[in-house]
Amino acid sequence: MSLAPARPFTGRRFLAILLAAFILVTGVNGLMIWFALQSWTGLVSDSAYQEGLGFDRVLAESRAEAALGWGARIDYDAGAGRLSVRLTDAENRALSGLELSAEWLRPTSEGLDRSVVLVERQAGRYETAMRPPLAGQWDVRVTVKDHGRVRFHAQRRILVQP
Repeated sequence: MSLAPARPFTGRRFLAILLAAFILVTGVNGLMIWFALQSWTGLVSDSAYQEGLGFDRVLAESRAEAALGWGARIDYDAGAGRLSVRLTDAENRALSGLELSAEWLRPTSEGLDRSVVLVERQAGRYETAMRPPLAGQWDVRVTVKDHGRVRFHAQRRILVQP
């Protein structure tokens, strides 16, 4: 037990604690803002206005793709490092003789995206060798062209295990 008298809780001490709390909260918020701005720019498109003007065209292309009735099954074999796409028409028949390309897009970071061309191995089955640079989630967007004209798109999110 101490014989020294306890210091009284004064207005100055309360003010110092209150100011220290506000400074701490402001500092932590500032640090979180800095980390957020350093990690992603937030820019999705350099020409969002121009793309918005062409949205009717995008809707018409979507309707034309849906009218085809085509389907795509996208598979990735991580062990073999092989991406395969099986294309079928509305009657579930294999679609042959088309040009396929795929974009591997990293949804969480920029600069890791890859583009590959798929080769037809069997009727309606297209493949390519591909190993993403990092494990994790990837969006695979397949573009199908017929005589140079884009006819169909398909997309699948793939989880690549480490």
